Amino acid sequence: MSIPQSYNLGGKIRASDFNLFANDINDIVGTGTNDSGYGQGHLVVTNAVVGASVTASLWDELLTSIKYVARHQGTSITTPTNTSDASWPSPTRLIEIFPTLTADIATIVSNKLNSSLSYMTINANKISSSETYIDPLDGIPNWTSASQVFYEANITYPNANARRHFFNAGGEIRFDAVLSGVDGSHAQSVDWQTLLSDIATVKMGHTATESSASVGTPGVGFNNLTTSYTLVYTKGGTGNYSGNQLNVHAKLNGTTGIDFKLAFDEIYPAATGTWSNPPDSGPWTGTDYVAGLLTVTLDELSPSDSPDGVSLPSPTYSHISQL
Repeated sequence: MSIPQSYNLGGKIRASDFNLFANDINDIVGTGTNDSGYGQGHLVVTNAVVGASVTASLWDELLTSIKYVARHQGTSITTPTNTSDASWPSPTRLIEIFPTLTADIATIVSNKLNSSLSYMTINANKISSSETYIDPLDGIPNWTSASQVFYEANITYPNANARRHFFNAGGEIRFDAVLSGVDGSHAQSVDWQTLLSDIATVKMGHTATESSASVGTPGVGFNNLTTSYTLVYTKGGTGNYSGNQLNVHAKLNGTTGIDFKLAFDEIYPAATGTWSNPPDSGPWTGTDYVAGLLTVTLDELSPSDSPDGVSLPSPTYSHISQL
């Protein structure tokens, strides 16, 4: 928004133009729509009465909101933080701030999906599930090509807007899968342990789901989910076990929830053959199992600049199907 031609340097800013600034900011900090909106009612700016003067208190509302939204995003701005600031122009020269406000608000709007880690918090172990898998010759439970392993969870928000605001404000749902207690001589188990270790953490954000270690194949984020499961991340093993896959699926559950499914797809069947070198003779059959303690943990990254900045409560986590 450029300085209106009807203004002469040294004039005031009309209420209608103030409201354009306020509406742009409110679309980011308030309810918004689609990928706009952080759900921060305390940062919503009151519109000025058209035809009346824009009061200092209204300007301070706008400047405060600009301050906190820019801080949340990590956006660099030059707009003063309040009307008492020495750099804030006098009432008779208020139009001088017009270009600065215009540029800073435009930058904030373009950075609406950015978030600074300085004002985000990792909330660890919101929910977890563990199971110890053993050699089928020793009993159950088993993890084999014929007995697949998966974990499924639901995350529920208070309403549809709260779900959208969480991701708009930089929130992430994170998954850690660890296989421990592995026999180092059992290559099939070692490969799964290495695969999960290499992945580190799978993170779903607004636009993408990816590994914190930048390995595997990333997929879509929250904004492209549907009501049917979508493969949002996959990573395979190596060598003889390259066909093994950790596959993460996600879908919308109604208007308030998201379901996640982690499938530990073990496709390596027991190889067979015939011994050709004496003293071994006859047929042989290899192993087909993964053994060890598998643990899945869900964490989250949430905006936490409270009480004055951008902050959101955690959603509710529940198991659908445990390991």
